[in-house]
Amino acid sequence: MEMKETFEPAGAEVPADAPDPAIPDSVPASVPASRTTFKMELSFDGTAYHGWQRQPNGITVQEVVEEKLYRLFGERELIRIQGSSRTDAGVHALGMVCSFSAPPSPYIPDWKLKKAMNRLLPDDIRVRSAEVVKEGFNARFDALAKSYVYVVNTGDINPFSGRYSWHMEDMTETDALREAVKHVEGRHDFSTFTVERGKIDDPVRTILRAEIITFGPLVCMYFLGTGFLYKMVRSMVGALMFVGRGRMAPNEFRGILLACDRAKCKDTAPARGLFLKRVFYEPDAWLDDLPSRPPFWIA
Repeated sequence: MEMKETFEPAGAEVPADAPDPAIPDSVPASVPASRTTFKMELSFDGTAYHGWQRQPNGITVQEVVEEKLYRLFGERELIRIQGSSRTDAGVHALGMVCSFSAPPSPYIPDWKLKKAMNRLLPDDIRVRSAEVVKEGFNARFDALAKSYVYVVNTGDINPFSGRYSWHMEDMTETDALREAVKHVEGRHDFSTFTVERGKIDDPVRTILRAEIITFGPLVCMYFLGTGFLYKMVRSMVGALMFVGRGRMAPNEFRGILLACDRAKCKDTAPARGLFLKRVFYEPDAWLDDLPSRPPFWIA
């Protein structure tokens, strides 16, 4: 994917020795020469990326962000960032959080970090916020909870809904869907709803809240939990779709969950309808998290 970076109006003449407006000045004398830990919240359209985490077979969001940080900090050292989640290829995020340790020079305040990074990043990745946090903060291991929203479109396809939702016009049993989704709340063994089970030491996770919310033809499945397994949300949605289409009773869905057997799982929902909504680091910060609009209008 080609990413162009333009900081001057078309046709403007820029002297060869002119400073890049996205690159900060050197550290002021008053700033201590120590590393700074940053916490950044990102939103991104995952359509063009092979997920969040770096991998050899395709471009990822982490790779793009790290490359821009490398440039921003004067190409002095590679900066590795820790993401709060490892979203799959094609999955989107409204509030992915990452953390990293920045070198002491050049000194970049948090407000300037956000502005400079958004000049460098492609349009489908945005920094929503940046702040300095205490040394040792880890975006993944310090997270207390995360929320996801999966969008199903039961109406007509348009050029935009097809990019951010799973089209299923015969999913009409929303009352049964609301009953079924409540079965995942609480602490359960989610072996049925994960892949590569052999690589997971503990398949038990806690779902704090699961809701079905409709916005016209858009059905949003909301999941808030303290942790999620690999492809867990998409696997749950794939099974829930059978309930929503009248092909499975809510209690049958519960039986699939309690079986703790991947072979009992149904289809895995496509990545394009899934959004990582928010990551939480303070107790009860998620109490007002329930979406009031479809996710692609929240950000």
